[in-house]
Amino acid sequence: MPLQSGFLYLLTHPSDPNLIKVGMTTRTPEVRLHEHNTQFDKPAGKVVVETGQNWVLKEFFVVEDTYNAENAFFQRSPLTELPNLLGTELIILDDKYMTWEWVEEGLKAAKAAGIRQDISQAPIPKAIPRKGAKWLEAQLEESGLSPLKGYGNGIMKVAFECTEGHQFKISGNSLVRFPYCPICEPKRFDDYTYRRIEMLN
Repeated sequence: MPLQSGFLYLLTHPSDPNLIKVGMTTRTPEVRLHEHNTQFDKPAGKVVVETGQNWVLKEFFVVEDTYNAENAFFQRSPLTELPNLLGTELIILDDKYMTWEWVEEGLKAAKAAGIRQDISQAPIPKAIPRKGAKWLEAQLEESGLSPLKGYGNGIMKVAFECTEGHQFKISGNSLVRFPYCPICEPKRFDDYTYRRIEMLN
């Protein structure tokens, strides 16, 4: 992977103060922001379609090695310790694992990353978790929630039922982060995740 200078950027979304996106670009942050707000088939663009609001450029800075800087941000806890968070496109902050303090620490690490010692070698890629039925069952073992039908993927929406008989669809990733019934306990969810839940009864 060749050495490329550019920018690391942080986007926020007005629909939810805890919803952010961190990325890198070899062009300008403004150009990349425009793409995120207009590429409606991408995760960031889908948020724009769902809310009718555009992403906002909160912060950006020049980096000597864009891939190394981005890697410095993502290759750290809890992203490397919680399988359901690895490889995520968007980040939803919380008061336990990923706070604004965590974001600031990551940006500081990215600023200090510098250039790879061997530019002929790519940085460590963001890990892609192996997610399936057994992973999902283990994560939800004590939640009282059970799947209604086939679910081999922790990313796509899956139908679930709670002990009260409420049925809904949500991605496995999201339910692992918020292992509750959205009908029984709607306040347990952040606004972004709750809007994406499909109620079935």
